[in-house]
Amino acid sequence: MKIIATVLMWMSVTLIFSSCVREDVDVFTIEGYITDEISHQPIAGVPITFIAIKSPSGMGILNGGNSETAGQATTNEKGYYKAKLKVIKEANGLEMQINEDHLREGYMYITHPIPISDLRKGSNSTFSHTLSPTAILKIKFVNISPVSDLDEFQLLWSTPGWAKGIIDKQSCGTVKESEVNKWIGKDVCGVYTIDVVAGYKKDIDWMVTKNNIERRFSDSVYVKLGEINEFQINY
Repeated sequence: MKIIATVLMWMSVTLIFSSCVREDVDVFTIEGYITDEISHQPIAGVPITFIAIKSPSGMGILNGGNSETAGQATTNEKGYYKAKLKVIKEANGLEMQINEDHLREGYMYITHPIPISDLRKGSNSTFSHTLSPTAILKIKFVNISPVSDLDEFQLLWSTPGWAKGIIDKQSCGTVKESEVNKWIGKDVCGVYTIDVVAGYKKDIDWMVTKNNIERRFSDSVYVKLGEINEFQINY
């Protein structure tokens, strides 16, 4: 009787675990390394999330689809990660999100698409990437030739999300920011502190209006790693 009871118990446990296995997903294992684009050294503590994307167009959630987290991982001291993914069978592909919300300080955030056809069942799939480090850029601006209280200065700045972007604004004049990145008046003086990708030139654009004449200006600065980079605008 004890043998029969034991067999029945194991059959029950097996049935319970079998019923918990999702039949609407495929299981894959992904591994790889995340390294610094400049130094080529491994980066520890980088969060990685894999998003399974299901879309009629095959173009992602912005085109009428939906998404589901398939797995997550974090790199170790060698920059190595390994993740077991549960991907919905109807998925068109994966989006690999590396360092989302810039949780690993000093590095950019990137996404990388992975076609389902690039994943292998029964063996590990390898996807390694580099991350660009970020640095601080201070953009200083001052109205050195004021004309009237209607003088306008506007920094045309947009951050696609790879770096943190504008992290601080300071005014050294009596005029305060009237709209987003726009200053109106004579005594305009300020500093934008911006987190940007290092090792590249950064384009800077701004608008100036005086005597009802609007003019647009463009320039660039090379952002050095490990330094407080500065760019001066006198208008």
